[in-house]
Amino acid sequence: MDAWILWLILCGALLLLELFTASLAALCGACGCFAAFLFAVFGGGVEAQLVAAGVGTVAALVFLMPLVNRYRAMRGKGARSINTNMDALIGRMAPLTHSIAAGTPGRVRIDGDNWQARSANGHPIDKGTVVVVRGYDSIILLVEAAG
Repeated sequence: MDAWILWLILCGALLLLELFTASLAALCGACGCFAAFLFAVFGGGVEAQLVAAGVGTVAALVFLMPLVNRYRAMRGKGARSINTNMDALIGRMAPLTHSIAAGTPGRVRIDGDNWQARSANGHPIDKGTVVVVRGYDSIILLVEAAG
C-alpha cells in the first residue's frame, strides 16, 4: 500500500475523531497528516513525510488554535460552554439513596445511574429527600433539597 493512502486514512480517522471530541487536538493532527499526504503524493521520502507531519501539526497548533478560540469567543462560547451529557443532569430531581452528611458525599439515582452527590450549599441532606441537581464537579453532582 502506498504511503499517501496511509496518510489519507489517518487524516480521515483524525477528522472523524475530532467530530466526536471537539478538542481541536485531533484536527491539528489531521492537518499534519494532510501535509505528509501532500509530500507523499509529490514523491517526498519517508523522512520528509514525517517532518511534514510534525511541522504541519505544530503549525496547526500555533495558528489554528488561536483562530478557533477567537471564533468561539465571538460566538460567546468559551471552553466551558461545550455541552456534555453531565449538563443534561442539571435541573433534574431525584431522591437521595444515601444521605449526605457534613464532609461525606451521598448517592442519588437518576435514570438508572447511581451518582455520587455532594451538597451544593454544605448542608446535610437525609436519605429519601428529593434533591435538585445544581451543577457538578468532575463526576460528582452538586445537589440541594428541592422545595
